[in-house]
Amino acid sequence: MKARTMGRLAVGLAALAAVVLGLTGAAQAAKYQWKLATLAPKGVGWAIQVENIFFPYIEQATKGDLEFKIYWGGVMGDDNDCLKKMRIGQLHGAGLSAQGAVLAVPEFSVTELPFLFNDFDELDYVREKMAAAFDAVTEKHGFKLITWIDQDFDQIYSVKYPMNKLEDFSKARVVTWSGLLEQNLLTTLGACPIPIQVPEIPASTRAGIVDTLISPSIWMVGTQVYTVAKYVNPIKIRYSPALIIVAMDVWNNLPPEYQKNILDRRPEIQSRLYKGVREDNARLYKAMVQYGVQEVKVKPEDFEKIKERSMAVYKAMAGKLYDAAPLEELQGHLAEYRKGGKPAAAAAAQPVAAR
Repeated sequence: MKARTMGRLAVGLAALAAVVLGLTGAAQAAKYQWKLATLAPKGVGWAIQVENIFFPYIEQATKGDLEFKIYWGGVMGDDNDCLKKMRIGQLHGAGLSAQGAVLAVPEFSVTELPFLFNDFDELDYVREKMAAAFDAVTEKHGFKLITWIDQDFDQIYSVKYPMNKLEDFSKARVVTWSGLLEQNLLTTLGACPIPIQVPEIPASTRAGIVDTLISPSIWMVGTQVYTVAKYVNPIKIRYSPALIIVAMDVWNNLPPEYQKNILDRRPEIQSRLYKGVREDNARLYKAMVQYGVQEVKVKPEDFEKIKERSMAVYKAMAGKLYDAAPLEELQGHLAEYRKGGKPAAAAAAQPVAAR
């Protein structure tokens, strides 16, 4: 009996050893590792979508030869810090917010112009039409666009003011974090923009250094800033992109077969990411309103005043952040879409939760 028991134990230990060795072998099988950093908090919104959709897609496309080391929640600094670390090889890539997208590829700022898109249908149409152009311009700046994810149609949150009239902007101390376009827009609207790095925004808002910010729902919930917000204005003041990029030399180090696999399935994966992120943003927005953040309404005449004033940045930023050509192409596709019998709802009318 004892001999039989020992024999079974030996078999069990051998099987366990095989499993351990197999796992070790699998861990060592990855020939390539990409170190990526992001402001996204782990376990919330974008991070969940990336872990559940993006990572498995990359694993399949590279037959398990590529693995990721991810630095979540801004531990590597803000987007600007991440880009600096990419340039010296400390990071291979980054998951960028709207701030980082424009820092890495200034031409992406054309997608962030105020009141440019009425809804996601318009955006998706333009994005498909201009996919090759955005790929090319990203590579021109030394990066490979692995995937384009939505940040959101960002909302306006405030601790003090409803932000539904032009006059409210002149009273507010508004965080600016997304770059020159955002600073110019806020100044044009009469606000007092206060530059603060993203990781410092929650503490600055709670301390009263700032009282108003433009943000996506996921970020407000992930950082718990919604707990101090009194008002949210869901006016679609801007669309904000989010990107996952790697340095071109890192991309070029992958075998051509893996590059092709990644790019061939990218439209499908992006579509799944868009859907997941949009659903998360809408769900979290609704949860914040149920929690007690007051959703404000904008009267048509007040909306027109805000929109008319905002449109001045189109001309002001031309030649600084983008050339006229990409904006003209984008607007041409928008006109084509709207002429094709697919007009979108008025931008001011739909709250985010109703998307």
